[in-house]
Amino acid sequence: MANVGRMVKEALVEEISAELSRRPNFFVTTVNRLPAPEADALRQKLYASKARLLVLKRRLGLRTLQQLNISGLPDLLEGSVGLVLAGDDVLPTARLIVEFMKAHEDQLAVRGAVIDGQLLDRNRVEELASLPPKPVLLAQLVWTIESPLADVVFTVEQLISELAWVVGQAAASKPVEAVKPVEVAPNAVPDAPPTPPEQQQPS
Repeated sequence: MANVGRMVKEALVEEISAELSRRPNFFVTTVNRLPAPEADALRQKLYASKARLLVLKRRLGLRTLQQLNISGLPDLLEGSVGLVLAGDDVLPTARLIVEFMKAHEDQLAVRGAVIDGQLLDRNRVEELASLPPKPVLLAQLVWTIESPLADVVFTVEQLISELAWVVGQAAASKPVEAVKPVEVAPNAVPDAPPTPPEQQQPS
């Protein structure tokens, strides 16, 4: 029986490790006497955001998460551990966990998270949950990027306009050189035109 139990635990560790390799962003929660209907409701909400809830004992959680070699992560594991494996977007998952926790303070508590390999404490998770949706963040980012560019374009256009005005003013203020008249000697007689050959006298 002991060998069977060990095999089951090893299989669970391998399964969770495989899930973590596909979903490296996850939240660590403490589950305390959460009724099955409430747990199912939470799972359904998380499933809608492509997240998954795994409930396991602390020792099994330690065996699974110690492979990540993240300092401070084992300290977050206490009692029955709930690992919420996030989908592609961690914001909806963080928001769901925090909202559910507020309605079930005695049964669920968020202790931290691992996002992009960085360990976050509870306060950082709550800050993450308070961020606006991803489309809004992208719009804010685009505005932040485009605003300095717009200022640069406006400055360049202003400089070009000012340069054109300076060139125009310089051209308008430049004196026009007078055309010098051709000087003719007072007694000079213009040369007579040559006599055509047919009018020349024979010698």
